[in-house]
Amino acid sequence: MAAKSTLNKTLDDLAIATDLLLSAKNGVRTYAVALTETATPEVQKVLKKQLDEAIELHEKIAQYMIDNEMYHAYDVEEQVNHDLKKADKALELAKG
Repeated sequence: MAAKSTLNKTLDDLAIATDLLLSAKNGVRTYAVALTETATPEVQKVLKKQLDEAIELHEKIAQYMIDNEMYHAYDVEEQVNHDLKKADKALELAKG
């Protein structure tokens, strides 16, 4: 049972980190669009600051995932293999 528990934790950590990364990426995109739509310098200044913070958050999450071998940003083939292995493990868990 210990191996299954460890696998569940690994998949849970990966799912949480991936969701957080995607949310951070969406935040960057949203701030960038908002910045292009505003006309006042005051609002632009606030949005630029928030955009910078969102970019920093995205970088930190991505680096965490890279450091923990959850994300292979610089090796597409490795990332595809990693994703396939995780999908197989998820299917195994679903079968019980």
